[in-house]
Amino acid sequence: MLSMLRRLYVAVLTAVMATLTAAAQTSGDGGNATGGDDRIAQLEKEMYRYYSSNATDSFMLITDQLIEACRKAGPSQERLFYKAWSNQAIYSFNRVNRTRGLELANQIHDYAYQHDSKFGLYTSTYALATMSSSLRHFAQAEHEFTEAINYQHRFFPDESAAAPYLGMAKIYVNLEKPEKVLDCARKALAEPNVILQHRLSAWTYICIAYSNDLYSRDDFNRAYAEREKLKRENGHDDTFGTIVNYFYAMKNGRYAEALDIASSIKSGSDRLQFMSKAYASLGDYRQAYLYKKRHMEYRDSINTAEVQQMSYEYATQIDVTRAENEAKNLRLSKLDLQIQAAIAIFLITLAFFIFYYFRRRKQMRELRHAYNQLADTTTAKERIDSELRIARDIQMSMVPRTFPAFPDRRDIDLHAAIVPAKEVGGDLYDFFLLDDRLYFCVGDVSGKGIPASLTMAVAVNLFRTVAKEGFPPEVIATKLNDTMSVNNENAVFVTMFIGIIDLKTGHLDYCNCGHNAPVYGERRMHTAQTVFSFLDVESNVPIGLWPDYTFVGGHLDDIRGSSLFVYTDGVNEAENHMQEQFGEKRMLRVLRESTQPFGERTPKTRSHFLIDEMKCALDAFVDGAEQSDDLTMFCVSIK
Repeated sequence: MLSMLRRLYVAVLTAVMATLTAAAQTSGDGGNATGGDDRIAQLEKEMYRYYSSNATDSFMLITDQLIEACRKAGPSQERLFYKAWSNQAIYSFNRVNRTRGLELANQIHDYAYQHDSKFGLYTSTYALATMSSSLRHFAQAEHEFTEAINYQHRFFPDESAAAPYLGMAKIYVNLEKPEKVLDCARKALAEPNVILQHRLSAWTYICIAYSNDLYSRDDFNRAYAEREKLKRENGHDDTFGTIVNYFYAMKNGRYAEALDIASSIKSGSDRLQFMSKAYASLGDYRQAYLYKKRHMEYRDSINTAEVQQMSYEYATQIDVTRAENEAKNLRLSKLDLQIQAAIAIFLITLAFFIFYYFRRRKQMRELRHAYNQLADTTTAKERIDSELRIARDIQMSMVPRTFPAFPDRRDIDLHAAIVPAKEVGGDLYDFFLLDDRLYFCVGDVSGKGIPASLTMAVAVNLFRTVAKEGFPPEVIATKLNDTMSVNNENAVFVTMFIGIIDLKTGHLDYCNCGHNAPVYGERRMHTAQTVFSFLDVESNVPIGLWPDYTFVGGHLDDIRGSSLFVYTDGVNEAENHMQEQFGEKRMLRVLRESTQPFGERTPKTRSHFLIDEMKCALDAFVDGAEQSDDLTMFCVSIK
């Protein structure tokens, strides 16, 4: 053991001496500037010019050439080498392929670790933080940007940390914290040697912060004018130029112009979000709702689970490497400390092996423990499944499930069915009698699963509480909207059809809140046939999105003898294995072609029969395909 330690000590000491000798030789070789420096400077200028454009092929070619030129130039161009490589990774992530961008960031990290480069570790940390921010991992991105800033201030005080400060500003834009956006932008401007592109970006974020309602139009316009000066000085705009112009139009009340600008934004998420806001400002709430819904669907689709997992793994790996690098890279201030430094390195290496040995033993113990815990994990999963089943039973108990609903009233024919896509869901219906008036509603909460089920429970209880006050449908909708819009930071909304039937006269009052138009089966007395067609209703907006919206209702004079079929989009949007939708035409055809057999053993009401016929048609169409959305049907007719 002693001989092995002696050999290891000699090897470490030899390596340290060789490194110091090479460093001394290299220090006398400065001043060999060549014509290659001019080419590198030109490539760097072209890189920043194409970085703000959509010329992907040109940018990738320029950065490939710049990376290779810096590699050949050696240590003198180390910082630009890593800057170019990290810019290529971020550009690839944002404009080419997210997985490819994360892989490039990981390659930068590995290369920097192998070549013992602190600046390389800084740039890989910054690149990953930028990608985490785009994936909306804001807490992770904020941590990585902070690490990058601290690392740069510690090791490279002459280098500008404007880029990570601007990355932090973008996070706070997404979190809607304008005061922190302004703080980060101003810190970026205060950094040493800030390039023109970063100054322009800093004023971009200042404009975005001032677009918030907390600040006046004059504040925004002054910042916008300062940004315009920098844009002219730069010779071209940055990637957020169109967005800033959108905010300029919105802040100055030019909403139609803002809508035109929003429609030209290349980012799908920003385009849909800003078009929704512009339509809302113009008072077109239906279009605002449609673009809001498309924005939420688009945002959920672009960040796949695989890319998010890669982001988490690379972030953890870079954190560990950064810590190891700081621990093992001790600077020698004087040559007379050679022996002490060698001993310190030897002891650190020995400690590392000891640490690794005991860590390995701990990992093996944890692995054995994990195997032992497998049975407990399985039991826990079964318990969770059981609790979800109980939650489903509780949720289903909140809607009426007993039919006939009013066995002592022969003048009411009512039936309903609800089928959640998961253990719990967001569809709802409710009904009750109050002074010979039948109150009912059918609704669909945005999203699925437990969050939707909680909103469903709130909506059902609110409807029953407000409706029992005897308000008309449009007033019920307005009161529900005013309550559910308060503190609705996640923009959860409910589409709902609310109706009240006077059982004495057959008069129907209704209000449609962004819901699918119901199907009205009108009984033609002269032909004894029922003609089904969609009811022409005012669509309004969903409940919960915009406070102070005034809902508009409608009415039918007499629906006695006719049928009203209300449903959620889980019916018409049900998909088969070919991803074809059931559709409204097929739904109408099922209703029109339904004939009710009155057998002696299993008699059904007309409403019950129509819903069962629709269920059979849906089952035959989807043919066992997985249900993608909650499904609810409600049918009522009176005599």
